[in-house]
Amino acid sequence: MYPNADNPILNSTILNYRTLPFAILPTSDPFAAMRGVEPVAVIMPFEFLDNGDVVFNVCAMDTETVEVEGKSGAHWNDGRHALENKGGGWFRGVVSGIPAGFQYMQYYFDGKPVLYEHAPIGWGYGYAVNYIDKPDPELDFYLMKYVRHGTIRYETYYSSYTQDMRSCWVYTPPSYETDPEKTYPTLYIQHGAGENESGWFWQGKLNYILDNLIAEGKAEEMIIVSNSGYATPASPDNSNAFFSDLAPLLINDCIPFIERYFRAKPGKENRALAGLSMGAIQAQTICYTHPESFDYIGVFSGVTGVELPDVEQRMFFKFLDYEQFYGNPEVFNAQHKLLYFGKGADEGGDLLPREIEVLRSRGVNCEYFVCDGVHEWQVWRKTAHDFLPRLFR
Repeated sequence: MYPNADNPILNSTILNYRTLPFAILPTSDPFAAMRGVEPVAVIMPFEFLDNGDVVFNVCAMDTETVEVEGKSGAHWNDGRHALENKGGGWFRGVVSGIPAGFQYMQYYFDGKPVLYEHAPIGWGYGYAVNYIDKPDPELDFYLMKYVRHGTIRYETYYSSYTQDMRSCWVYTPPSYETDPEKTYPTLYIQHGAGENESGWFWQGKLNYILDNLIAEGKAEEMIIVSNSGYATPASPDNSNAFFSDLAPLLINDCIPFIERYFRAKPGKENRALAGLSMGAIQAQTICYTHPESFDYIGVFSGVTGVELPDVEQRMFFKFLDYEQFYGNPEVFNAQHKLLYFGKGADEGGDLLPREIEVLRSRGVNCEYFVCDGVHEWQVWRKTAHDFLPRLFR
């Protein structure tokens, strides 16, 4: 068996919900068995082979062709792969070269893109989308292990900024239920564009990453809060959903809610704010402009604000006047305990060491992390694994 292939958290959700291990009825009709229709033998959507190849199994009645491919932007992005029609509505095919880790993917039935209900589904690109989580033979830090686990809660609170009810996902560490007198620092963490507040736990497995780090004595116990990054004020002339100013929602609404109803330590020294991509820009904007609120800043797949002379200007510069903050490094350093940048080597991370060198030469204290990968969850999992041990120490 391919290493880690039998770990139940792969190709599942944070709740360990799996593709149901019962026979799939050939008509996709839940009442077919009552009418005497014979079910097909149990076949899972993916089989991970010892050589790293992946076998795809698809049940698609009244369909002539089935193809699979990695979504745009995914590390697996080498075009469509046709599966063999095995008859009886079943299609099967072996695909080589799929990178390890989380990959958004697309199924095509008779050439049309579909959401395949028998394969794992997440939220990305602004809609429900299939994915594959191929076991990594070298990494298991984001897998469910036999350690004490924290708890994830789905919470709602009223926002005076958006003037509606908001939801957030809240992780509490393993000792939260057993040590009622203990209080904890809090990491607020944001998703990227097209995803939502479930992403860091559903796709990112952040709860298992922290559970494992705590069990190894490498990270402090902490509360983690993930909010939706789409928060516009309740005014008819504002329709921009992306890159919303989250400061009023987090600082005025969410933080007071968390610190009232959870045993969260107050004060900026007990708060971190991080995010990926769109969430990285939001984290920087909030922390840079509200230094009284967060001591720790995590920028995953974001920008440093450094323009290298031999490199085309990076995107997102227009969202923040970096010179306003980096221009006085002594003040900036005194306001924050950690400024951290993480990036995939194939999404600009190859330039990150040079950008950090420029910041440090200007007197800005900062740390960084680069790993293999593109703009994808495997990069963000690795970055979180490196970032979490740096907090609240």
